[in-house]
Amino acid sequence: MRRRRRRKQRKIIIISSLTLLFIMTIGYAAFQTNINITAKGNILEKGITINDLKKLTVTSGDGLYKDTIEEGRYIYKGSMPNNYITFNNETWRIMSVENDGTLKIIRNESIGKMAWDEKGTRDSSTSTYCNNTNSGVCNAWAATTNLVNKPSVFTLHYPNGNASIDKTTYSGTVTKDASINTYLNGEYYNNLGEDKGYIVSHNFNVGTPGNHQDTENIAIDVQQESIYKWNGEVGLMTITEFLRTTTDTGCINLSIGHNNYSKSVCSNNNWMFNSTYEWTISPCVNSERHLVWNVNSVNGQVGGSSLTSISGIRPSVYLNSNISLKGEGTKDRPFKIQN
Repeated sequence: MRRRRRRKQRKIIIISSLTLLFIMTIGYAAFQTNINITAKGNILEKGITINDLKKLTVTSGDGLYKDTIEEGRYIYKGSMPNNYITFNNETWRIMSVENDGTLKIIRNESIGKMAWDEKGTRDSSTSTYCNNTNSGVCNAWAATTNLVNKPSVFTLHYPNGNASIDKTTYSGTVTKDASINTYLNGEYYNNLGEDKGYIVSHNFNVGTPGNHQDTENIAIDVQQESIYKWNGEVGLMTITEFLRTTTDTGCINLSIGHNNYSKSVCSNNNWMFNSTYEWTISPCVNSERHLVWNVNSVNGQVGGSSLTSISGIRPSVYLNSNISLKGEGTKDRPFKIQN
């Protein structure tokens, strides 16, 4: 009898041990799953803030990187980062998390094609910066009175963006915004849907970084772009934003971005590069002030394009820093703004 009881007790102890082991195993697996979800940034079921988004940074491959040029800023780099976002019921991409907490986004595809500035936009006798061979057409994004701090003139240093080695300076007033600026912040902006309420008026860098021969590093180009700022709702990407989106370490200056006619180094592993010639917001340094930086759809070259030529428009806007997002940022499950 005693032997039978002992055997039963042993069985109970064994079963209890197995049960406990099972429970511990399941609990540990659940714990591990929770860790993995957090580590991968799987936020399909739970919304996150922009500050949460900044915690998902990477140091290699596609993803969100700390900007090495502008402190406190984060940029999406690579060929296929998970930066898709639905805005205005359209597919857009997150370009950057700015140091003021705003989210800069750009439309994934062009909304159409138009000239950057149309002939006859300004009277060159009063817009003295535009006094060149193109009848008042010039590469200033905005009237000088519409720039931040309202400078009296808009200045371009030629032939190089670095003022310390320039030979010629062109300065003058600009009385009207560029045609593309007028369209984007007028008809286009007014026809956006309810998501327009998330857009904040923001500073856009609109200075001239240089020309296609410049071998200065990109950090200097960023400084040159920031000499002039325009505050508004809708703009375009700058040329340095395009250059900084690649993960190819060979893309170090404007000259590299312009060279190699078969395939530009700066379009390698660069999600911004697509099949449409695209305008940027950045003037290109040239003596006649009638070129703006453009991205070639065939090989991803960057170069100066005549203002009156026709290229694609990918609007860019800044979103309120207080928004939260749901989704995964993939093409199939893009981020969506939570109400």
